[in-house]
Amino acid sequence: MAPSSDTAAGRTSLLGPGLLLVLSTAVISGISTFVNLYAVHGTNSDAFVTVRNAVVAAALVPVALLAVGPSRAALRGGDWARLVAIGVVGGGIPFLLFFRGVELASAAGGGITASFLYRTLFLMATVLGVVFLRERLHGRTAVAAALLLGGNLLLLAWTGPVWTGGSLYVLAATALWAVEYTISKRALADLPSSTVALGRMGFGAIFLFAYLAATAQIGRIAGFSSGQWAWVGISAALLTAFVLTWYAGLRRVDLGVATAVLVLGFPVSWLLSAAVTGAPATLWEAVGAGAIVLGVVAAAGTEAFRATGRFLRSIGRPRPAP
Repeated sequence: MAPSSDTAAGRTSLLGPGLLLVLSTAVISGISTFVNLYAVHGTNSDAFVTVRNAVVAAALVPVALLAVGPSRAALRGGDWARLVAIGVVGGGIPFLLFFRGVELASAAGGGITASFLYRTLFLMATVLGVVFLRERLHGRTAVAAALLLGGNLLLLAWTGPVWTGGSLYVLAATALWAVEYTISKRALADLPSSTVALGRMGFGAIFLFAYLAATAQIGRIAGFSSGQWAWVGISAALLTAFVLTWYAGLRRVDLGVATAVLVLGFPVSWLLSAAVTGAPATLWEAVGAGAIVLGVVAAAGTEAFRATGRFLRSIGRPRPAP
């Protein structure tokens, strides 16, 4: 009999694939952050986000239907309410706030601060996980937080103003995503991860289209060039991969740990930017990237990485006959 996920053995069996999924999400996030710098440029960010998220929702429909299958029980009223909340709080409002905040902050020279504020997501999510999900705080959590925050500070080049008008938008978006991930973590105990992902992007897209209509921005979509539609497709593909791996991983890993692992996306974006621009890495940047890696290891714990290694080694091994 397979171990129950409520037992220690069951939790360990889930931890390996769960951490691997979240690590994959972090890499995807880093690539997506880098790509979106180019994708959104020259477009109306509200229209871009709306169309991109709608494309993601459409791509998730067949995935969710295949995952549910014909024998799956129908969603209850409470399930629908949670999915709507996940969609509005996670897939709608924060996307508008985040992209608008980054635009305003970058225009005022405060893009670095905006980036750093988003990296505090793991702190907010850890607190919410402890309070509402009863996740345990480990002694290594403080060490992980210091390494992750310190690594971000070293990896960023602080040359502009510390606070701009866009900073509050980014901070609000970050807080809303932390709240949504908390709701999603609880919903994942009852619902398939693809259903939660579709709820986030589907109801989020409905909200975003309603917002465009209310603000008379629907016409901006018709003004997209063929090149901008290509960027929509690229960004949508990355976001689809993000939500599929993220919610599948979050189902198996504590919220605080999962969001700490997401911070690895920042060094990925930094490496891509350095490769494109050809700018040599400074000693402090290298130290910062290393600190983030150590912070992720501290947050997850060595046992989690050992479980991931065991899971990877088990892939492809022949299973004994029943």
